[in-house]
Order: sequence, then C-alpha cells, then structure tokens
Amino acid sequence: MYGVPLLPRRAIVGLTNFAGVATYYFATRERQTGMANLDVVFGDSKSMVEKKAILKKSFTSFARTMTDIFWFSKHTEARTKKYQTFIPDHGAYFEARAQIIITAHAGNWELIGLESGLRGVDVASVAAVTKNAVVDQLLNELRQKTGQTIIARQGAMRTLISRFRRNGKAAFVLDQNTSEEQGCIWVDFLGLPTPVSSAPAHLAYRTGTELIFAFSQPVGGGKYEAHTGLVIQPPVYDKEQDQAAVVQALTQQIVDVISAHIRRHPESWLWSYKHWRRIAPGSDPALYPTYS
Repeated sequence: MYGVPLLPRRAIVGLTNFAGVATYYFATRERQTGMANLDVVFGDSKSMVEKKAILKKSFTSFARTMTDIFWFSKHTEARTKKYQTFIPDHGAYFEARAQIIITAHAGNWELIGLESGLRGVDVASVAAVTKNAVVDQLLNELRQKTGQTIIARQGAMRTLISRFRRNGKAAFVLDQNTSEEQGCIWVDFLGLPTPVSSAPAHLAYRTGTELIFAFSQPVGGGKYEAHTGLVIQPPVYDKEQDQAAVVQALTQQIVDVISAHIRRHPESWLWSYKHWRRIAPGSDPALYPTYS
C-alpha cells in the first residue's frame, strides 16, 4: 500500500474497478453473502442481472474507499479539495455547535472525516478496534492526519458528553450488527429486525444534541459528493417518560434515514457484510439471509 499515494487518480480508479470485478468472481463467500442480502432486501423487485451489477459496484466502491485511505495520505488537502465536494458547502454541519453525525458504510465514509478536519470541523469518530493492532494504529494515524479525532467505542460515552459541552461533534457509522453486550437495540433495518447501537439516540436524548446525517456518494471519475444537512432534533428529555421507548423510536428514525439512502444508492453500500447474522427473538429465521 505504500506505493498507492504515488499513483495518479486514473490509475486508482482503474485498479479498484478491476479489484471490484475480481472480488465478485473470486471471493466466493463474500459474493454469496452479498447476493443473500440483496435477495432478502429487494426480492423480486430487482432482477438477478440488476443484483449482480449492484454487487460488482459495491465491491468496487469498498475497494476504492479502502485504497483511498492511503491515496489521500499524500497531498491530502489538494487531493481532497479536488475529489470531494460538500453539498451544501456551508450550513449546520460546519457550525461550531454540538452534533451527532450519522453515516454508514456507503460510498467513502472515511473521506468525510478527513475533509471535515481540513474544514476546521471539530469531529471525533467513534470506531471499533480492529483485531490487528498494527493495522489499527496505522489506520488511525491516517484518519487523524487532518485533525479528526478517533475514539474507541468502548468507554466513549463520558468523553463524548464532554465534547458536546464544548460544542464538539461525534460521528457514528451506524449500520453495523451490534451485540447485546455492546448495547444493541432491535429496529427495522431494510425490512428486517436488526440489532444496532442505541448509543447515538441515547446520547442525543439525554444531552439534547441534534443528529445530522452525512453520506459521501461517488459521482464518477474517482470523485465524491458529501451530502449533509438532514437534521433530527431529539425529544426534550423527560425523566417521567419511558426512556427505553423514546430511545427505541429515535433509533428507528435514524435507521430509516440510512435505509432510504441505501435504497437510493444500493451500488455504494457494503452488501458483503453479514448484516443479519443475528436473528431477533421470536422472528422466523426463514425471513433472514442464509450465510455460508
């Protein structure tokens, strides 16, 4: 990967296009997982030809996002300005006020944080620790190159509350399968009961911090558009209310926005992840994808 930053952009595009198609044909398990997910979400509303095309582009999108972590490490400011545009390029996202940023594994979610730092946005991204400590350290060094802060998911709540008091922001990638030990909450995600983290909704409700969405969408030529602006205001905290019910409803609102984005741009989402490997208690297993 050390030679990646030296390549021209057209070479990165070509390389990742090839990697995406090669992954589709040779990564059997990932292809089967992706097709199982597509079948459950879209059923007969999309043909097999359409699903195959979506999955190939999904592999390409993921390959480019991972490659771009290294490519944007050189000439970072110039390259970021040239290859990603924020839409709009002003407004709530760029204001110095507390916000919980929500995104997903769609398009180039990594580039949002990188450019946010360059634009002076005080953002800390909550990230899971990878199994390889060396890789984890390298990725976090590259992610923090422009001023973004990376916070480990475990034990992050107190740190984030302190950030909000200083008008800082915190970002969550909220389309990952979460275990009960990690504080999951069951919501409808793309038509299936799915366990996701309740942390963003819980934080928003308890602190009154608004939620804002950010999705970086590929637009061709190796470029991206980072769309922000959609805001959800949490209910005013009321200790007499059913706290769990409020957090449940707010989490569902958040996931509905993510689901809508994925349905609009299925080709840029990470379909090869086992999003539904956990089955909701009392649900029919036949409704869920079958993974190899």
